[in-house]
Amino acid sequence: MLKIAIVCGGGFSSSALASHLEKDVQAKQLENEVHFTFIPASHIVERQDEVDVALLCPHLEIFAKQYASSFHIPIYIIPPRLYGLMPVDAFIEDAQDILAMYHNHPANPMHFEDEPRPLRVMRTTSHRKHNA
Repeated sequence: MLKIAIVCGGGFSSSALASHLEKDVQAKQLENEVHFTFIPASHIVERQDEVDVALLCPHLEIFAKQYASSFHIPIYIIPPRLYGLMPVDAFIEDAQDILAMYHNHPANPMHFEDEPRPLRVMRTTSHRKHNA
């Protein structure tokens, strides 16, 4: 099972996002394959063993760079447009691809080769589908 953390500073929108994604997982009957949970940024370093990958809200880009060396799991900044649209398939596919990339080349924060600046990413679907 792929365990994905949605990470934010305050948690208002990100906890709602995690709840929305988890409901979509249940609606698609993927409960045995993937699980989303909300973890505040202030706790993600000590709770990282609970998940396989951490998807950080867009405004945490500086946090990701400052604490990158504290992680032994991949951390990834969610593209802003993707964050707003909340498509569960895109979150799952990006998390799968980021995890695979991390296993081959562990470096944080992770990003797709053609997306070095996460806040400038304008896609509205997974990286996999966007580049298909």
